[in-house]
Amino acid sequence: MQGRFRRTQHLLNALPVLEASVRLGSFTKAGEHLGLSQPAVSRHIANLEDQLSVKLFARNHNKLTVTRQGRDLANAVDLGLSHIDAAIRKTAGTAGAGGLRLACTQSFANCWLLPRFSSLRQAMGDVQVHLAVSHWLDDIDPDSVDMIAHWRPQGWAGWPRRQLFEEVTFPVCSQEYLDRNPALQNASEDPSVLIRPDLLHYEERAMEFAGWPEWFAASGIGYTALDQVFRYPSYQFMLQAAADGAGVALAWQHLAADKVASGELVQIGRDLHRNGAGYFLEYRDTGSTARFQQRLLDWFVAEAGR
Repeated sequence: MQGRFRRTQHLLNALPVLEASVRLGSFTKAGEHLGLSQPAVSRHIANLEDQLSVKLFARNHNKLTVTRQGRDLANAVDLGLSHIDAAIRKTAGTAGAGGLRLACTQSFANCWLLPRFSSLRQAMGDVQVHLAVSHWLDDIDPDSVDMIAHWRPQGWAGWPRRQLFEEVTFPVCSQEYLDRNPALQNASEDPSVLIRPDLLHYEERAMEFAGWPEWFAASGIGYTALDQVFRYPSYQFMLQAAADGAGVALAWQHLAADKVASGELVQIGRDLHRNGAGYFLEYRDTGSTARFQQRLLDWFVAEAGR
C-alpha cells in the first residue's frame, strides 16, 4: 500500500481534474466546478500526460476529444472516488463497530493527516482508526465519534481537549505569480500591496478562525471582501489554486507547511498569531476506547511538535 501511494502521490491533485474534465466535456466547465482557472486545468492535464507518457485528450483546433486512455483513467478515478465516498459514509455511521472513530474536516484530512497516515497506523498497531470526514464538522454527530480534531477554542463536544497548533496565518502564492507581481515582495513592509482583485477566499461557515479582514486589521488596514467574490468550497482547492498561480491565498501554517517546504507555495507577508486560537484535539476519555485515545493523542502531540 505504501509503495503504491508513493507512485501515485504526485498525481492525486490532477486525477480529480481529469475526471471532471471528461465528465463535463470541457476544461472551462471543469475549472468552474473545481474552483480552478481554465489554464490551471490545462496545466494539470498536461502534467498528467507528461507523467504517464500518454495523450489523454486529442486536440484539434478548438475541439477537445477524450482519448480511450483518458476515458479509461477517468472512469477508474470516478470508481475510486465512489468507493472512497461510500467508505466515508460507512465509517461515519459505524459508532460502536470497534476501534477509534476520529472526526475531522476534509481540509485537515487531506492537507495534514493523509501524508502522515502511515505513521499513524504504525503507532496505533492493530487498533483501527475510522475517519469521519466532512467539509464542516457541524455535519457530524459528536455522539458517533471518540475524538474530534477542530479549530474551536471553546470546545466542540464538551470533552477534555489538547491544543495541537497555534493559529498562525500568512499570505502565500506561487513563485511564478510572485515573479509576475514583483511589488508583492514588499508585502511584509507594506501589507496594503496585497489588496488586489485576485485575493483568494475560502467559503467560511464559521468566523472562528482568521480570514483576510483579521489579517489586514493586525496591520491597521481595513478590508472587506466584495459580495460577489468567488469563494472556494474547499480549502485544499484554494491552496492548489494559489500554487497554480491564480492569486494570493491566506494559509494556515499547519495545513500549508508541506507545500511551503516543497516550494509549491511561497510566503509573501507577515505571520498573524492569535492567542488561544488554533487546532485542538478533543477526546471522550471514557468508555471502552479510553486507553486507545491516549495513544492516538500522544501520536498527534508528537507529530504536531515536529
